[in-house]
Amino acid sequence: MKSEEIMEKKLVYSRAEALVDRPMHYCPGCGHGIVHKLLAQLIDELEIGEKCILIAPVGCSVLIYFYIKVDGCEAAHGRAPAVATGLKRVHPDKVIISYQGDGDLLAIGTAETVHAANRGEKISVIFINNAIYGMTGGQMAPTSLEAQKTVTSPYGRDPADVGQPIR
Repeated sequence: MKSEEIMEKKLVYSRAEALVDRPMHYCPGCGHGIVHKLLAQLIDELEIGEKCILIAPVGCSVLIYFYIKVDGCEAAHGRAPAVATGLKRVHPDKVIISYQGDGDLLAIGTAETVHAANRGEKISVIFINNAIYGMTGGQMAPTSLEAQKTVTSPYGRDPADVGQPIR
C-alpha cells in the first residue's frame, strides 16, 4: 500500500485532563466511575476546571476527590446543597457542583435538596442512585425498589411496612 493511500489518523478519544490517572476502586457494576469520567470530560469540554468547586459529603460519593482534578469541599451528611448555596453566594463566578448519593440526598438531605431547588440556587447537583447504602454494607435506601432485597430488608422492600421508593 502506498503512503498516499493511507488515511491520516485522527485522535478520536483521549483521557480527560480533569480525570486523575489512577485505577478506580469502586465495586463491580457501580456507576461512580462512569459518572467521574463523564464529569471530567464535561469539565474539560467546558474549560471550567479552574472555576469549579466540587462538594461531596459522605458515602462513596466523598471519594470523588481522588479522581477529579478540581477544588473540593466536604460537607456534613445531607448538607451538601446548603454548603453549595453558601459557596455560590460567596463565589458567584464559580461553578459549584454537589455530588451526592441516594442516602445523602434523599434521606438525611431531603430538606436541603428541596429548599435549594425551591429557591432556585445556581448550583448543579449530581445524584448517584444505586438504590442501596453501598459504602456501609448494602442497607435499604429511600430509593430501594419494591421487593428489592438488601441487608436490612432480606425479604425485599415491602411498601406496606416502609413505604414506596422515592423516585
